[in-house]
Amino acid sequence: MDTGLDVLEEWTASAAQNELAAVYGALFAMTDRTLFSTYRVVDDGMELSEFFVMLPEGLVLKVRMHCFDSYGIVYIGPSDRAPGLAGDGSGLPA
Repeated sequence: MDTGLDVLEEWTASAAQNELAAVYGALFAMTDRTLFSTYRVVDDGMELSEFFVMLPEGLVLKVRMHCFDSYGIVYIGPSDRAPGLAGDGSGLPA
């Protein structure tokens, strides 16, 4: 992870234990390259290098791929506030 540490730190300040476990699990899956086979991933139709990782209980992790082995966190939070994701719970890009 090259960017977005500030996003992660700000979000963890108020996150519940189950939310922390979900996000850290997804981040670990990103590093061991099992994310796309383990999680539901939705492309951001407006930002070609960004995608959403749909987590339990309406939580979303938005990731930007910089290159093959470099990524950053763009957003962590509820799906209805995720930039570029429909707020209707469908998990589809807005």
